[in-house]
Amino acid sequence: MNSAFTFSDICSSLHISSGYGHRVFKKVYGITPLRFIDKEKYRKAQRLLEYSGNSIEEIAYMTGAANISIFSKQFKKWSGYSPSEYRKQVLHKRTVYSKNQTGYFE
Repeated sequence: MNSAFTFSDICSSLHISSGYGHRVFKKVYGITPLRFIDKEKYRKAQRLLEYSGNSIEEIAYMTGAANISIFSKQFKKWSGYSPSEYRKQVLHKRTVYSKNQTGYFE
């Protein structure tokens, strides 16, 4: 299966015009298909930066960015932070301390 498909391909498989598909999609979801895809890419990038040990370059590839520079610029546009700044901020917030400051629950 080819994973590089377009919204027009989906509309074609449903036997509807892409214009009609866009109108219905926007009516149902309140945003355009392209905006929806961007939001999902951002959510995926956030989760990967928060919970995976993958490098930023690997995450850029996983989210479909052509290169790390494009990914970094887009992520900063989405969040206001570079990917590395975002990761540092999230890791700082997730630090848990116990009474004895060991980092473990007791």
